[in-house]
Amino acid sequence: MHQTIQILVIISAMVGFVASIWGYYSYAKGIETPICRPGGKANCLAVYSIPQAWILGFHLSSLAPYYYGLILILSLIWLLTGLTPAIRLLSILAWSGVLLTPYLVYLELNIARSICVYCTIMHLSSLIIAIATIGDLLKALGI
Repeated sequence: MHQTIQILVIISAMVGFVASIWGYYSYAKGIETPICRPGGKANCLAVYSIPQAWILGFHLSSLAPYYYGLILILSLIWLLTGLTPAIRLLSILAWSGVLLTPYLVYLELNIARSICVYCTIMHLSSLIIAIATIGDLLKALGI
């Protein structure tokens, strides 16, 4: 069972990483991609263009590949070495993303009035990883 969870976490991390790269590509090039189209409800550029997409001078789409890259690296370290600090940090990062998700979804729906498919994929990836690693987070917190 433990290895099954590790594989699920790695697959989710890879999916989140790929979605973050596609999202960044869409933002950086200023173009829509096959699953996001202007004028529709799935309009990634509308989401990327809101002022709230910037934090401390960085666009969220440029931070996401680093976040998911780190999650992927920690997942691989956990799988290959079983190091407890790696899984605990992974869990903390995933839960941080999950806790931020309601605000990001609010921005999509109420400010941008569009849905970013790549963002949704990343949110789901973080949620899957967070749920799969909840036991390790509780251990890290001493609960």
